Amino acid sequence: MSKVLVVFSEDNFVRNYLRTDALVSLSRAQEVSIVADRLLALAPEIGNDPRFKGFFTVDLRVAKRHHMFFNVFMWRNRRKSRTFFYRWMRNSGWDLVEKMRGCAKLWSAIRWIPGALLNPSGLRVPFWGNPLLFPLAKFLLLRRLPINPELSALVAADNYDLIVFPSAAFDPVSVDLTRLGKKLAIPTLCLIDNWDNLTSKTSFWTKPDHLGVWGEQAKEQARRIHDFPPDRVHPIGTPRFDQYFSSRGVAHPSPLYPFPYILFVGSAMPFDEIGTLHFLERILSELESAPPELKVVYRPHPWQQKRKTKSEFRAADFSRTVLDMQIAEAYDSGVKREVTDPSFQPELDYYPRLFQGAILVMGPLTTMLLEGALALKPIIGIAYDDGHHANTSRRYFTHFDGVEAIPSFLICDDPSELSAELRRSLLAGAVDAKASDAATLHFLHHDATSYPTRLGELIGKILSPS
Repeated sequence: MSKVLVVFSEDNFVRNYLRTDALVSLSRAQEVSIVADRLLALAPEIGNDPRFKGFFTVDLRVAKRHHMFFNVFMWRNRRKSRTFFYRWMRNSGWDLVEKMRGCAKLWSAIRWIPGALLNPSGLRVPFWGNPLLFPLAKFLLLRRLPINPELSALVAADNYDLIVFPSAAFDPVSVDLTRLGKKLAIPTLCLIDNWDNLTSKTSFWTKPDHLGVWGEQAKEQARRIHDFPPDRVHPIGTPRFDQYFSSRGVAHPSPLYPFPYILFVGSAMPFDEIGTLHFLERILSELESAPPELKVVYRPHPWQQKRKTKSEFRAADFSRTVLDMQIAEAYDSGVKREVTDPSFQPELDYYPRLFQGAILVMGPLTTMLLEGALALKPIIGIAYDDGHHANTSRRYFTHFDGVEAIPSFLICDDPSELSAELRRSLLAGAVDAKASDAATLHFLHHDATSYPTRLGELIGKILSPS
């Protein structure tokens, strides 16, 4: 029996990989130990796990230097992913300048410069990322990125045969684990947690030995953007989404809502969702195919970023739109809008029921649209400019390339087309599961086995290569 160390550096990884029993098959076949960041909101939950071995602390000053190098390296490789430039544009505030025209754009750019000079994600990023200065920047920044000593002590505390860690491809812990693996001759397996992580964060400047990714799309991104050898990238899906396949045909005791509804899912990225909901209500009032009892259930992203438009949903301002009950309860308990609260980790088993009752899922480009497709619902992705924020269209969201191949997945690039798209989707019949699964397989690997089984088998192959 081999010894496997699993490292948690973010709260959502605890929800996605510990609460989902993603490690069950692995723990049956191997001796599993768990360590985690001491400052996680869910640290007490991890500490109670019988496999727990200890906490480490991340030096925030060193973490900032890591993030600076991530951003500089991202800029250096921005031609490999359109989303890299979008990330810099949004973080630096350049999106406000880009929207201007003529003299207004020039004046806006002049006003932008002082803030961009002070902003670590502003002008310093392209300055250090240019071809002439990048070698010097890399040398200077890497000198100031020591390996976390507490993490190093935990890794060296036992004779581990493999280090496994979920990652968003933008955290200092995964970098340190990769470096420790190379230093101590321990193989490393990085589990890419989200759909867009390989296209929207940065390039790997030090590579783990293996990547566990969602599907064939991510495998190609790992090769093209990050120069990973194909035989070191393994499409195994994600533990969060197994439930959309296992819940098919399962009768729930009662529906979440006593009325038919369109599920409107919000994005973490800034978007004028309240204004779009008002627009949607006007369309529905004029749409003959929309029954009068049809409502809209609005589910804002639980970690939505600050936006320039109104974010508070007021039920009194709407006639047929209600706030999703899970989010409403979270707000009542103190969760704030436009704030990333790591202690709020919505229970995953709520989502299949939420999708089950919806006749249509729509919203700005966000991962929940793909989840709706896995739940076999018609989808409308809103990809037009809302007039207020950095463009959330497919121009920059690389991971949405090819979603039109999924049956009943529509992308609306123009607000004038939304009414027609709604009519088409409301009149559409049931989504063919076989055709839909064949199309979504490109984005998310799924088969007759479960994620815990696939992960356990992958680790078994890494530990005992044939």
